Amino acid sequence: MSANTFPAQIEPFKWAEQGFTWSGSLPLSRLVRISREAVGSIDNQLVTIDCKLSMDAYHRIAWLDGHAETKVSTECQRCLEPVEITLVSDFHVALVDDESLIERLDEDADFIVLGESEATTKGDFDAPATADLLSLIEDELLLLMPLSPKHDVCEHKHQPTEEDLVEEKRDNPFDVLAGLKGKLN
Repeated sequence: MSANTFPAQIEPFKWAEQGFTWSGSLPLSRLVRISREAVGSIDNQLVTIDCKLSMDAYHRIAWLDGHAETKVSTECQRCLEPVEITLVSDFHVALVDDESLIERLDEDADFIVLGESEATTKGDFDAPATADLLSLIEDELLLLMPLSPKHDVCEHKHQPTEEDLVEEKRDNPFDVLAGLKGKLN
């Protein structure tokens, strides 16, 4: 693997023992789930990643540490115009292949229990666990995406302005009923 190639699949425990590190930039289009939220072209947008894998003293927990940063243009939920969201994640995540190992972690530690690898589902139970490193990093960035992206200040296209509210007060239909009530008395 060249120094610039980002690995598609990793063996977290083997690579953590070897001290795997990677730094570089990838096209934002490689982060498929985040790209779906983008409006406009993302052709020239990049995600910058610095990451490393390491093993703890128990040698059954691999740690994924790193920093990922990108910008994505999404639709403002107030004005429906594009709003640029900056996503910056510094992560420290435990990768475990057995849920019983979670007890060894600090109470507030982030962790991911790695699912069965493709090899394991084919009956090779001694096959090493694999993980999609880019998906793990994308998960960390997705956690930062706002549910309702919006500008700090924007014109609300679909909310009434003060002028509209003043005009509504002048044309109150109940004023007509109040006038009729006065005539009946």
